[in-house]
Amino acid sequence: MTVVDRNKIDIAYTEDNKYILAIFDHLEWNFATRQEHAYILQDKINDYLDYITSEQAEKAKPGLRPVIRIIAKYPYSKYCIEFLERIKKFIKEKDDICDIEWTHSEDEGPFDDGFSDDYVFEPDKIYPRIKKNYSKKPLKEVSLMNIDNNQPDYPDNLVLFRYWDSFIGLIMVDLGDKFGYFTYDMMPKNMTPEKLQEIAFNNLIKNIQFRWIELNEPGIFGIMAGGDFEAESILLGIWDDLAKQLDDDIIISIPTKDLVFFTKLNDKKLRNKMINKSRDNFNRNIKENSNLIFCKDIFVYSRESKKISVSSKYSL
Repeated sequence: MTVVDRNKIDIAYTEDNKYILAIFDHLEWNFATRQEHAYILQDKINDYLDYITSEQAEKAKPGLRPVIRIIAKYPYSKYCIEFLERIKKFIKEKDDICDIEWTHSEDEGPFDDGFSDDYVFEPDKIYPRIKKNYSKKPLKEVSLMNIDNNQPDYPDNLVLFRYWDSFIGLIMVDLGDKFGYFTYDMMPKNMTPEKLQEIAFNNLIKNIQFRWIELNEPGIFGIMAGGDFEAESILLGIWDDLAKQLDDDIIISIPTKDLVFFTKLNDKKLRNKMINKSRDNFNRNIKENSNLIFCKDIFVYSRESKKISVSSKYSL
């Protein structure tokens, strides 16, 4: 058993009149996963604290002082040590029910504990992200809730922008195997949110290939961008060229983060087909994959104004 196994004691033994409750932590500490790692470790520690406060530890080893001992396979980072020190202080101030300590597996090493896993700003690895603001009062409140009202774990200090009043822009950072949220504490000195946004958009244009394809329904088209940035195409200056090729204003829907549909605004038959197709995708993903849901809004690109707006006439 290891740190990921909930509601179980990995191993327990006595040592110098102490009751050792060991946690085997086999996960690495790095910037990309450190928050997730901390949540996992926090949950495991809480399970051990429940075991102690429920008096099960006392019944198992009467009179012995409980000690939660974390035995790690990899080095403890600066972030991790600060995290564990906060937990140690919390336990001390809250009835002092046990001790907590951390060490390493004897079979591993050498170790360089306390190394910094702080974020290193790399301008070419940041990108913009757009999300629907599901607040009941989007002009006054910011809410990044999913449509099914499940609140994701968003950091408190996100760099945010506003689009069309009811949409929120964020900055994402490419961490190699996944994208993470960019926060104010990651911003270099002399950098402004506006400059950061400019860099992110330049990277989107430079590094992401946006292609448009005709779908199975003739006259209805989609945007492809590798599965990560389809929705962000709504923020780019590609729509004037597409409108010229279609010789019409454009109606656009984004039912999910990776699906962007568009067609001629003034072709009623195509317009209705696209809206129905988008609605089907939206409703299916609510049931099957709600984290992909983007919005029910319909967007319109006007050749006259050369601007995109959220339609007050159409929606899913």
